[in-house]
Amino acid sequence: MEEQEKKVKILEMKDTEVKMEIAGEDHTLLVPLTSKLLENKQVDIATYTIKHMLTTDPVLYVKMKEGDPLAAIVAAAATLASEFEHFEALYRKAAIV
Repeated sequence: MEEQEKKVKILEMKDTEVKMEIAGEDHTLLVPLTSKLLENKQVDIATYTIKHMLTTDPVLYVKMKEGDPLAAIVAAAATLASEFEHFEALYRKAAIV
């Protein structure tokens, strides 16, 4: 699978909040990412909006009870990547191709 660099634009940043636009993504990434963020007890709010699927990029909003929101996003993304790699390995082992 080819990896490509994602463009992330910080729209608003405060001590415990961040609002960022993630270019080229949609619900496929944002649903599991917000779910994983909400598993973190330090995360107060994790949500996203997509004004129009065909013309706008999603905006992710994370508010922390305490801690760095960017660190929480990076940790959640890293955990998801690891879980997806594990799933892929299990799938390849079980699949008849």
